Amino acid sequence: MSQVTYQVTGGLSQEQVERIHDEALGLIERMGLRVPHRPTRCHLSDFDGVSIEGEMVRFRPDLVQAAVAAQWYPPSLTDREFALISGAYELNVIDMDDGTIRPTTYQDLVDLTKLAQGLGLYGSAPVRPLDLPPLLQELAMYKVSWEYSDRRPGGIFDANPISTVQAAEYIYEMAQAAEQFLSLGLWIVSPFTATTDSLEIIYHFMGRGLPLWIATMPVAGTTAPIFLPGAYVQSVAELLAGLTLIHLLADGAPIYCSVIDSIRAYPFDMKHAAFVYGSPEDLLATLIQVQLNAHYGIPLVAKSLLTTAKLPDAQAAAEKASHTLAAAMMGARIFTNAGLLAVDEIYSAGQAVIDCEIVEHVRHVCQGFEFSDDTLAIKAIEEVGPAPGNFMDHDTTVSNFRAATWYPDLFDHSTLRQWQDRGSPDIIGQARQIARKHIAGQGYVLDAHRRHDLEVIYQRAGQDCE
Repeated sequence: MSQVTYQVTGGLSQEQVERIHDEALGLIERMGLRVPHRPTRCHLSDFDGVSIEGEMVRFRPDLVQAAVAAQWYPPSLTDREFALISGAYELNVIDMDDGTIRPTTYQDLVDLTKLAQGLGLYGSAPVRPLDLPPLLQELAMYKVSWEYSDRRPGGIFDANPISTVQAAEYIYEMAQAAEQFLSLGLWIVSPFTATTDSLEIIYHFMGRGLPLWIATMPVAGTTAPIFLPGAYVQSVAELLAGLTLIHLLADGAPIYCSVIDSIRAYPFDMKHAAFVYGSPEDLLATLIQVQLNAHYGIPLVAKSLLTTAKLPDAQAAAEKASHTLAAAMMGARIFTNAGLLAVDEIYSAGQAVIDCEIVEHVRHVCQGFEFSDDTLAIKAIEEVGPAPGNFMDHDTTVSNFRAATWYPDLFDHSTLRQWQDRGSPDIIGQARQIARKHIAGQGYVLDAHRRHDLEVIYQRAGQDCE
């Protein structure tokens, strides 16, 4: 017996991957990374192999290689088969009652966190509650995530921003109270600049052992070369330079590359002056990422559930499905960002349900089929014989039809008449109904003692907003 599966082959040659690597190391050594935070530069100046000129910090290749070797990722990260990540603190939602696009609220944060829990989604807070003061907006994304889900913000899948040292201290205190994983991130602003705000927070927390992560998002034609190969050389150089920087700041604490925004470059639409997700170029960029992440030992999360579509429509379905299938057939098994529309400006509960169905569709394709004496079914063919014989009541069909075919919850396989007899329901309406059931039926709540401790910290922060 053997299992037959299909894969996408081709792509960059090993020689081309090595060329990207060598050119990136050369950029790190010759040009380096702009580090505008003076205390960080002073700290880095103590290390052999670091050279500093003004705000530019350069790293010798052996320091970069040491940082790559020091990466840490939890073993359970690679155990997930067809896992979904959802959420990136969107500022708008599609209302589940009237379908309008409106600003997010605290109640949306609660409801969509419950939905994510019900759908089994990992990741950051789904939305940022704009009906709160800025500090409480930030804190609420952690507080609500921990109160209503046991998988969010999601540890290493988390990409929530932390804006200030004040906010970071409150979030750190809440994480301790809730006994939750917390890490600090450094975003590289392309081209080649480490952000002062993030460095200030990281430097403030030095010595506490918090894991540190690095991320970068170069955009081809605007903040990186227009050509994908050049944009990826820059992406690798920025990411590895940043990884080396946090390695020297970490003092033994875990370091890792963001599994959401690791080695990746993004296309840009010059006609509309817009950042683009879901385009053919974006799909190709993911396929390059698959190979480069593997080269550096970075777990892969495919950003395949992103689109520039503004509503759950044909464009959203086509871009999300084709991208996810291609990434999966290159080996991706974790996908982000379910529910997002308009790049990352809108969160749609109905779209999140549809995205789960898309990934389940892809999973069944990648699952393949069994090739064996039983599945060749020679005996069954001989027993049924020529027409008008059929296989409907044959033992092989009766015993195996449930496993042989996927029966989706949302993508309806009924006939036209069956669909009409059910009132001709539309898929968007059905997706919203499923979302409402998950929200209403979700029973997870953090234990009362920890909820109380979180609320005390949150209320104290609220007094700082007055």
